[in-house]
Amino acid sequence: MDTADAEWQTAIDQTLFPAIRASRAAAPHMQRQGGGVIIFIASIFGREAGGRMTYNAVKAAEISLAKSLAQQLAPRNIRVLSVSPGSILFPGGSWWKRQQENPAAIADFVARELPFGRFGTAQEVGDVVAFLASPRASWISGTSVVVDGCQSRMF
Repeated sequence: MDTADAEWQTAIDQTLFPAIRASRAAAPHMQRQGGGVIIFIASIFGREAGGRMTYNAVKAAEISLAKSLAQQLAPRNIRVLSVSPGSILFPGGSWWKRQQENPAAIADFVARELPFGRFGTAQEVGDVVAFLASPRASWISGTSVVVDGCQSRMF
């Protein structure tokens, strides 16, 4: 475990604390309007190994935070969820950068790790988020919805 404390602190400061602070700030407004939905964007690597250790840990914390907040905020008619995407390709993103640097290695990764033979898109994740934020998903709360094209190994 040679990851420095500063790297852990950066991961927590950049990922977990913003989720905590934003939900803390939004919840009173949602309560005043009669309810709402808080959705955290986590990752499949918050559910299983695969990313950097610090990334895995803070994404797992977001998933756990969503579950805990969902239970606390349900009496106020506020739903809380997380969405756990798999590998998503978009211009400027980490997969896009890696693809530009080493297209052969990324093509091998896609063939080996992504059953549909392609990366997911931001639009596909956004469509799930839009549904979860809608009244049609009114009975969904406290869970993490996986959007990964069957990439993850967990059931």
